[in-house]
Amino acid sequence: MSNSTSLVARLIALAGGAVLGTLLARWFDNTLTERVQERSERDRTRYAQGLAPIQFSQNNRINEGKLHDDTASYHDAG
Repeated sequence: MSNSTSLVARLIALAGGAVLGTLLARWFDNTLTERVQERSERDRTRYAQGLAPIQFSQNNRINEGKLHDDTASYHDAG
């Protein structure tokens, strides 16, 4: 390959990577925004019912349909 062909190939690869990165960032941002909006709506609904928002952490795990925490266990009826 000549230098000009190599340069064109590199520019195409660079542009393709930029486009792919932009698309992935947009998809990730939309997904994250949807999850936050859903959680906010759930919290608003729970607040209207007089319940506290659901708190999730890395220490929580799902076991037999109940949500367990290292310090306390509870079952979310909502």
